[in-house]
Amino acid sequence: MNNFLKSILVGIFNILPGVSGSAFLIVLGLYDKCLLAISNLFKDFKKSVTFLLPIATGIAVGTYLFSNVIFYFLNRYPTITSLVFVGLIFGTIPSLIQESTKKGFKDKYLILFFITFSIGIMLLFYKSNTTIYNIDINIKNYILLFATGILIASSTIIPGISSTVLLSMIGMYGVYINAINTINITILFPIILGFLVGGFILSKIITKLLNKYYGYTYFAILGFTISTIPALIKTKLVLDQNLLIGLILAIIAFYLTKISLNIKKE
Repeated sequence: MNNFLKSILVGIFNILPGVSGSAFLIVLGLYDKCLLAISNLFKDFKKSVTFLLPIATGIAVGTYLFSNVIFYFLNRYPTITSLVFVGLIFGTIPSLIQESTKKGFKDKYLILFFITFSIGIMLLFYKSNTTIYNIDINIKNYILLFATGILIASSTIIPGISSTVLLSMIGMYGVYINAINTINITILFPIILGFLVGGFILSKIITKLLNKYYGYTYFAILGFTISTIPALIKTKLVLDQNLLIGLILAIIAFYLTKISLNIKKE
């Protein structure tokens, strides 16, 4: 399975509410390689672009092709679909733990894990009381839009962090979505600029952290990633036929994911 096909799976996971596609980059063995390529973009442009292009294309294709399908099943069969994705994510956990302990394990790693897990859970239950869709164009708001781009980059690079939550916290989620829907270049330009600058700087920081504090960094990421699982259960679970079917399919999804990831490095 080449990087393009692997990235289609990342795009599918990226669609799910509250779930970070970058978490799946970890279990596919592409996360640290992507960070390194981004951080070396200006140092070795051709090599970085050659590596990143099929991955970015795969993510875009996966998101585009499966978005309507996934939202159809989430709306029509919410319990069954949610449980299937819970099974898929649980199936990735053994690979995430294996990747996190690749260079050894220390009890201290668990402290960072529980801290980031707790932060992730708290963010999932955050609800913004204010929603705005338009802002005036001035220096102050341009800085805010630039910061919005940095937050989106943070949620993209750090698995388990939801851009929806982060943007809602600063009241910019409605502005961001409206700008995309209306293709408002005036609003989108500083956001894109912030995304590029933030993504480049964050990738460099995390790459250095992985090189110097591999275990600590990965367990912090692991905490954020696992904290996203409750976000998949959006409906009240009722003991009925849908719950039974969902649980059976979740178990199947768990084992299929676990088995497929065992051969991902081939």
